[in-house]
Amino acid sequence: MAVVLGGVGGFALTELLGVGELRWGETELSAIASTVGSLAVGLVAGRVLLGGTGPAMRVHAPGPVTGWPGSRFGAAALILAPLLLLAGEAVRSGYDYFYPAQLAAMAGAPGIILTSYALYTAGLVLLIPAFLALTGLIGRERPGWAFWGATVAVVGSTVRIFQDGISFLSLQLVHVQGLETATAAVSKTYQSWYVLQTLDGSDNLAWAVLAIGAYRARVLGWVPALGVAFMLTHYSGVLKGTDFSTFSGAVLLAAVFVPLGVSLWRRAEPVSRKVWWGGVASVVLLAAQYLVTALNGFRSWG
Repeated sequence: MAVVLGGVGGFALTELLGVGELRWGETELSAIASTVGSLAVGLVAGRVLLGGTGPAMRVHAPGPVTGWPGSRFGAAALILAPLLLLAGEAVRSGYDYFYPAQLAAMAGAPGIILTSYALYTAGLVLLIPAFLALTGLIGRERPGWAFWGATVAVVGSTVRIFQDGISFLSLQLVHVQGLETATAAVSKTYQSWYVLQTLDGSDNLAWAVLAIGAYRARVLGWVPALGVAFMLTHYSGVLKGTDFSTFSGAVLLAAVFVPLGVSLWRRAEPVSRKVWWGGVASVVLLAAQYLVTALNGFRSWG
């Protein structure tokens, strides 16, 4: 709640002062004020309400993950997913955020834009096992929070991956039809209803549920939990880019999930040689598939 109120307050302040649309780089001042407000109010509220309830900076995997995705895969997902999201945000950070600027960027720098979306989509996919690993840790002490956290997070990730698919097709229209025609086509269909639209925002809600659950299960202290909760302010939808707020969220998420993944990896139970080599073979096979795709000019075989 403090994160949301701080963000709304920072945004409202710049709008009242009439400076919200001024830009610093590719970011409006309203987005910067919203980010600073969210973090500042969240830190103050956490210090006042939770400052004496345990280690503030705790990032701790209390034990191995017993179900899928397991400790090894879960730890790898916790490490790789936020790094991929952060890389995707960073690659497209030089371009204006909101639609239709992403289509214009595709016309001018298609390699950069497609690379950024590829990295981000890969991160979204890996977030699913990362979420399940986190909720596996939460479920050791707070099974209710783990259940709802996993449910909302997986649903939200599914919606975000679907939206990234729409974004990918929209970007391809620039090459097929040209920028002007593609922009007109996307503009006419941008707000079209689809079956998952009712679930828009579930990914934002998931971050709050996971942050509270991880804090109550003593997986995270209140400061890293705040970093996870900040992601509920992250924009979601079709053809989104990067601004100060989204980049800050990705940085904070990596700062929490990466050390948590390392902690989980260290607590993983030993695996047999057969399982280990099976994992290596899976990684090699996946890398080979991407290599063949690259040699084919990144064109689908089907």
